Amino acid sequence: MTDELFPCAHCGGNWAFGWSQRVIGGRIRPSTDFLQINSSTAPVMNDMEARSLSEPPTEKLCCILCDDCGMQTPWIPVGDDRHAALDEAGKIWNQRLNRPAATEGELLDLVRKEISPIDAPYILDLLSRTTEDWEKRGPIFSMLAQKIVDGKITTRDFWPIEPVLEDAARYRTLQQMARFVYIDGVASVQFPRIPATSGDEDCSFETRVSAAVDDLPDRNRW
Repeated sequence: MTDELFPCAHCGGNWAFGWSQRVIGGRIRPSTDFLQINSSTAPVMNDMEARSLSEPPTEKLCCILCDDCGMQTPWIPVGDDRHAALDEAGKIWNQRLNRPAATEGELLDLVRKEISPIDAPYILDLLSRTTEDWEKRGPIFSMLAQKIVDGKITTRDFWPIEPVLEDAARYRTLQQMARFVYIDGVASVQFPRIPATSGDEDCSFETRVSAAVDDLPDRNRW
């Protein structure tokens, strides 16, 4: 589901996963209070580190947060299904669409830079966040759109990106199915046998291999 998550609704930054834990019960037996003795003697513990039996029981939590501004979803209990918890956090994350309005400074900064077709999503984001001064900003958006169109025409002779993305998806599928095995004491990477039952036998080797990988079950997107 990671490919379905929107950028941060506040600043447009990249999302990330957050992990933590919280106390869900009382202590089994009294433990040492390091605040009353000496705080320097307290053990250093990671937030997700396993606790001793004398500590209260905890439950693992997850959330989705922004790497730039820190906005996050509520903490979701992981329970026995981490993927279900991330799905629930993802639905909350995608519902937050209160992005700030675009400023004139953002447009002027973009005009001074060289833009290309890969900047189209960023310009569309600015367009969606523009709520005023359409008479003044309209010509600027028109100029930016023309730059994107001109840049797309000049890139026709280059290798298309679609085959690269499709091959990358196939590689990720195979990578997730790979396993480490030890053969004669040497660590090796082993891939499972993939039936090549689809596709015409008269097709090229590359086409038949691609069709066989595409027939595999969808990989885990988390």
